[in-house]
Amino acid sequence: MPDTKVHELLTEIVQWQRFQNRQTLRAILGELLVTDTDRLIYELTDGKNSQPQIAKAAKVSQPTISYKWKAWRKLGIIHEIPEEPGRCRHLASLDSLGLDGGEVSVGGKQSQEGHTEQA
Repeated sequence: MPDTKVHELLTEIVQWQRFQNRQTLRAILGELLVTDTDRLIYELTDGKNSQPQIAKAAKVSQPTISYKWKAWRKLGIIHEIPEEPGRCRHLASLDSLGLDGGEVSVGGKQSQEGHTEQA
């Protein structure tokens, strides 16, 4: 089977898995992220922001981010990015799940989706 066909099939499988598990993830995040600060930290964990950047934006310490990321990785709601050691990415944005992600901004202009665009 050619690599492109395998890639297409894997992409489709991932899409179906996301669809199938969307409500479960939504419920878990709704229960887990009870404070505005937790929701902000989760939303900023988009693979683009470092721990110090997120800590500054959320007005918490960097060890707080480290602690949360460790717990969230164990739960499987975020994962470390292999190409970017020390950075993590959430499974889905809160907006995409119909949950309020609040105002999200880190050292740049805010985009329409609430994500930061670097100036």
